[in-house]
Amino acid sequence: MVQTQLDLFAVHTIDPPLRDARDVMEFPFLSLQKGRTKPIEFSSKNVAISVAADIRTSIATVWDWDIIIFAASHLNQGIEQGLQPSPRLSFTPHDCLRQIGRGTGGKDYRDLAQAIRRLRLTNVITNLRMDDTDGGEGAFSWLVNYWIPKRYQSGVLTPSDNGGSPDPTRPWEIELPPWIYNSILRRREILAVHPDYFQLTGGLERWLYRLARKSVPDQSSVPAIPFLMQTLHNRSGSTRKLSQFAFDIRKLSQENALPEYGLRIDRDGKNELVTFYRDHGKPRRPPRGMSIKIPGNPNS
Repeated sequence: MVQTQLDLFAVHTIDPPLRDARDVMEFPFLSLQKGRTKPIEFSSKNVAISVAADIRTSIATVWDWDIIIFAASHLNQGIEQGLQPSPRLSFTPHDCLRQIGRGTGGKDYRDLAQAIRRLRLTNVITNLRMDDTDGGEGAFSWLVNYWIPKRYQSGVLTPSDNGGSPDPTRPWEIELPPWIYNSILRRREILAVHPDYFQLTGGLERWLYRLARKSVPDQSSVPAIPFLMQTLHNRSGSTRKLSQFAFDIRKLSQENALPEYGLRIDRDGKNELVTFYRDHGKPRRPPRGMSIKIPGNPNS
């Protein structure tokens, strides 16, 4: 069970404005595909990242990260309301699933538990923002610990029922690592995201939105920023070949399905240039301080 030396921050059912970690929006810390076991290796200028999974599972995905967004959003809201924050959170799994746009059937609870396990068993080595200590390189997992209550058919562990199933009727607990928790406390290292983000089903779409949200200067007279296609490919950590990746980006540019932002693709000599821009024809994310309503959830 999660250690008891830290106070618990109890998550309430109110839907807070969504918040995400800037660093994880910009660099390839997460898998964009499910079931990936090949490590993610990235280096650029002064940033080095290595992400690998325990042999018992696969690397945490951009969908698994919804749990961290959920936690960061509630912690940020609690700080704004003057509550005492803690890296240890207690929450009702039903509320978590509802707030991240998921169903609440038996499989959804099992999937949520598996996502928590992947976050705990994914190992990150990076020098990014290690000035939380004395600078240098550090290693951590996306969760320090977790507690998922189980229920068993017979009420006790038996050879035929040794795994049990996640119990959605009791609170679950997670503990955030200092790398994430400290970024939430500083607040300048988290960004608001649009609630429609949870409706994006593809890993690449989710990554593109998060990169646009991090990179596009919304306050600029021209809210747009260009990237070389090769740069995007490197930044994504994708296992697809550059030609396949570029095809996917062109298709998504035509579909224009990202919340808040659009993509424009141009030629710069032999290179393709992908420009992210603020699409003023799309709804903005809710103003600061407003609660959100998750599409498809009538109770939110």
